[in-house]
Amino acid sequence: MFAGLSRRNVVKALFLGGAMVILSLRGAVLTLAEDYPVRPITIHVGFAPGAASGNSAQVFAEGVKKYLPTPQPVLVNFKPGASSAIAADFVLKQPADGYNLFWFPVDLVGKLAKDGNQLSFKMEDFIPIGCMGESPGMLTVNSEKSPFLKFEDFLEYAKKNPGKLSYGTPGIGSVIHLSGEIFQMRCGIKLNHIPFSGGAPAMTALLGGHTDCYLGSPGTYGAQIKPGGGLRVLTVFAKERWPELVDVPTCLEKGYDVDRVSWYYLAAPKGTSQNALDFLLTAFKKTANDPQVKTSLFKLGFTPVYIGPEETKKKARAEFEVAKEIYKKVGLL
Repeated sequence: MFAGLSRRNVVKALFLGGAMVILSLRGAVLTLAEDYPVRPITIHVGFAPGAASGNSAQVFAEGVKKYLPTPQPVLVNFKPGASSAIAADFVLKQPADGYNLFWFPVDLVGKLAKDGNQLSFKMEDFIPIGCMGESPGMLTVNSEKSPFLKFEDFLEYAKKNPGKLSYGTPGIGSVIHLSGEIFQMRCGIKLNHIPFSGGAPAMTALLGGHTDCYLGSPGTYGAQIKPGGGLRVLTVFAKERWPELVDVPTCLEKGYDVDRVSWYYLAAPKGTSQNALDFLLTAFKKTANDPQVKTSLFKLGFTPVYIGPEETKKKARAEFEVAKEIYKKVGLL
């Protein structure tokens, strides 16, 4: 192969050939590093299938597919437990390569505020990508068994009979528990808190007449708050009335500062490459603004919005501080 070449020229040829191979391999590695995604992406949800969190994550997973440079599956994996702390811990134990993402719920923000010293992670271990929907809290009663037809009726009775009315929650420290404490403080009432093992049994208790009210969101209530359903909505914890319940007033309209919404945001583990983050930020914004995605979210009981990473971070921090303040006042910290 090297016939007719001097020893010096042979060495030179080998050196140049080796350098070309190294440069070629380096280019291939860089290309692989820059190509994202090249395999399935999994979004981990910390609640059981069928809840608002998983349903909204699935809407995103389906909607984002059209914005991938090459077809890739976007999967939703359910790892319920501890207000999503189990799922969060799992995601943080995976490589921070952009292929394992987390659907961060407002419930977990509250749990971090209450039990942060018992958890293996903190909120800052995740990088917010964005939020695409909000679902307002609503005070509901049993439509057949409850005597309360209006919000004023409920408040009047609650003020005259402290602790006699009960409200169920998915557990101590859940977002509904936090909303319940805020609702009581700002309306000057005292309710009897009944924690359950989850939202489904708490709803079942209300429908069965075993508790007096619930503070869930449209995504949780589903058909139960529609005409003919088993629940009556007395007030909405939002700045504006819910479009499908235009006759139901907000708490703010009645002079009580209760503005509570449920939300979830897409997050990546700290340490994820900037290339993957840049792609996710762009794809998330496009998905959140997609008309089909917005329609699907509204059907699930969400007001479609696009909230970018910085605003999402501020939103989560504000919720954390509110939770800290309330839990201290009620003696849970």
